[in-house]
Amino acid sequence: MCMISGLLLLISFWVSAYSYTVVTGIVGEGVILPCTVEYKDKFSYNTLNIIWRTEGVRVHHFYYGNVQEKHQDKMFKGRTQLFYAEFPKGNLSLLLNNIRISDAGIYECIVFISKYTFRIKTELVVQDKALGFTNESSGANFSILVLIICVVIAFVVFLRRRKRSRGSPEMQSRRNSQDTTKDERKPTKEKES
Repeated sequence: MCMISGLLLLISFWVSAYSYTVVTGIVGEGVILPCTVEYKDKFSYNTLNIIWRTEGVRVHHFYYGNVQEKHQDKMFKGRTQLFYAEFPKGNLSLLLNNIRISDAGIYECIVFISKYTFRIKTELVVQDKALGFTNESSGANFSILVLIICVVIAFVVFLRRRKRSRGSPEMQSRRNSQDTTKDERKPTKEKES
């Protein structure tokens, strides 16, 4: 049973470590990918470095007070925007305009400020309003599948252990001795005449 508890704890840690917000956007429109942090020290634009990326592609980069357009992938040029007035409040969200089906996926907001690093993930699901088509990434589906498989494995292990403990000669002799002890302790009622 301890092994099952450890396995379930590991699974819950894995699922929480890889969980993220899911945002839905419509082709041709804009969507905000959320990223909020709580600063440990006093805020300064000059100590802030924000990298938005997806699948190794740089979507947007803000580096110590300046946007780094030369580091931005060409497929995102002219389509991204940060809200600079919101930075002091910890809001580092990204506006992605003119969404395309190919934009669907997991986005990561990596924030470096002073000596701290934050990583926030968001899944963008893109819908084509004309076709009713949804292009979902498989991250959430994979996590659910892994969780279901682990629960099934834990249940099978539990049933096998239970069956073994009931079927072993040692357990049967223990049960028989417990049953005998219970019979000896039962009070007997004498018939009244």
